[in-house]
Amino acid sequence: MTLSKTLYILTLLIPLAAHSAIQPDRTRIVFNSADKASSLRLENQSKKLPYLAYSWIENEQGQKDDRYFSALPPIQRLEPGTLTQVRIVKQASVKSLPADRESLFYFNVREIPPEPENSGNIAVVQLAVQSRLKLFWRPEALKKTPGVIVEEQLTASQHASTLRVQNPTGYYITLAFFGKDDRSLFPGFKSTIIAPFSAVTLDAGNYTGNTYALGYMDDYGAMRTLNVRCHGQCDVKAPEKKK
Repeated sequence: MTLSKTLYILTLLIPLAAHSAIQPDRTRIVFNSADKASSLRLENQSKKLPYLAYSWIENEQGQKDDRYFSALPPIQRLEPGTLTQVRIVKQASVKSLPADRESLFYFNVREIPPEPENSGNIAVVQLAVQSRLKLFWRPEALKKTPGVIVEEQLTASQHASTLRVQNPTGYYITLAFFGKDDRSLFPGFKSTIIAPFSAVTLDAGNYTGNTYALGYMDDYGAMRTLNVRCHGQCDVKAPEKKK
């Protein structure tokens, strides 16, 4: 006897996977307190299949939480090759969030594929790919001044083969690169986020030099570089612009 079966895998988490059908138009969301809502676009990159897009908000601990923000509409259908928009709407309770630092949330969108046609005695595996974007709530006191790069306020101290990086600002800073220069990533380094008024320790492995490169993500998802030179104290600054 043969069994006809269909296997569904609906909770595979692959942030911003290249082969996902539903793609957001950015990698992070900065929600300024003066805005009533923040919008982003979703695209169904499949040219053949319609998909449902299920959106929701999580808090910093990864728990579903709509006390401060709601994603509207929470679920919608995208026809092949089409675009749609999701609005992230703030709730009145955002007034209770800290006013001297950013708060971190996550915007999630999960694609739900159509049910496959009857394939007879063939097992079908469906992957419901999920994208997860950082959502930063930025209070009025932290409104950025054009031309001011807050990441340049990072400080560092060298201890043997580690570099301790201190964030004295009220902003979350995402470090996406750590190497001896901007071309040599230290083995084992993974992207890390430094919370406001906190620090992280980065391991340089067997490296014994005193110069480093730190790559951080700006508000638009682009990576920028800082050079670190340590001679007793460490100096952190942006590279000089080429003329």
